[in-house]
Amino acid sequence: MRTLRYSCIFLSLAGCWLPPWWTSPIKKLLYKLFTIILWLIVHLHVTAQILDIIFNVENQDDFSDNIYITPTILVGSCKMTSLLIHRKGILSLIDDLQKKPFLTETKEEARIQRRFNRIIERNSVVYLILVWTCVIWISVRSFFTDFEERKPTLRAWLPYDYSQQLSYTFTFVYQVITLMLNGITNVGCDSLFSGFLLHIYSQFDILEERLKNVEQDQIHLAKQCAKHHYEIYKYAKRVNREFSVIMFLQFSVSSFTVCFNFYRMSQVTMVSLMVESVLYAACMLTEILYYCWYSNEVKLKSLELSNVIFKCNWTSWDTKATKILLTIMNRATKPIEFTSIYLVSLNLDSFMALMKTSYSMFNLLQRTKNP
Repeated sequence: MRTLRYSCIFLSLAGCWLPPWWTSPIKKLLYKLFTIILWLIVHLHVTAQILDIIFNVENQDDFSDNIYITPTILVGSCKMTSLLIHRKGILSLIDDLQKKPFLTETKEEARIQRRFNRIIERNSVVYLILVWTCVIWISVRSFFTDFEERKPTLRAWLPYDYSQQLSYTFTFVYQVITLMLNGITNVGCDSLFSGFLLHIYSQFDILEERLKNVEQDQIHLAKQCAKHHYEIYKYAKRVNREFSVIMFLQFSVSSFTVCFNFYRMSQVTMVSLMVESVLYAACMLTEILYYCWYSNEVKLKSLELSNVIFKCNWTSWDTKATKILLTIMNRATKPIEFTSIYLVSLNLDSFMALMKTSYSMFNLLQRTKNP
């Protein structure tokens, strides 16, 4: 599967995406068992982290040590559940990219599509490297600093005594596996969504190429361009619908996560913990920036189509063809906009607002800590 193949591979490793070449009943059954096991691992751990807030947290520093990462694990578990629920709809979105009117028809359109495929794959790999660098650093740092003291890698309420060597080793391995699963799930989901956004952007480039090649006597091609434009808008609405819950959860917890991570960064003195906080902050900011940046790019691109039509040789077209152009231009006045459950628009203004909110919360925590 060429389209969004890296995202599909990542999600297959996370138990969210049955590999399409696994067609035998036995392989399907084994993968379902694999999915159930991974789902339980992630959700049991996030439950333990929430219970830690209820039963174990005693002061502001304890709360900060927990809350800076618990929302990320929680969102990761919700992403896994949402992807499993919406798998058929997402698979339909991927399949539709291989059908008309989205399927490329000329060498130039194929070149445009290959260029965006390379961007999508490069983004996926870079994001994976960043996230796994953070996960590996947390695991290695914990092994050298916490292992001898029998201190868990992540704060969590555990219903057993983990002071013994065997029980602590189990806890350490379990939490590292949880971090890896959460990391690969977030990378797969985020790269999948940003990949859909880039494919929508590429369809506008392909549509522009088709509009430039429409001649005055090719009314049928003009109608096909109008249909293509309509299908792009329709496709964008489907993408927004499938990912609206994920976008809402991600955007809702990001400000808290970034804020408490900055607060934790200001309190730590160990170099290893400082590096961990910096890597974690970079992952979080990249994650939400992916959502906002590419959503904003699609919005701007959808508004540019009218200018492209003006550059075409539309003055030589007849009245019927001109009406088709006016239909496209009229639709282009309303941009494609992605929202989290139709409450918050995903764009660069929202990203800046999130950063300002995080900074305000950070200042509040600092004043509370140092009155």
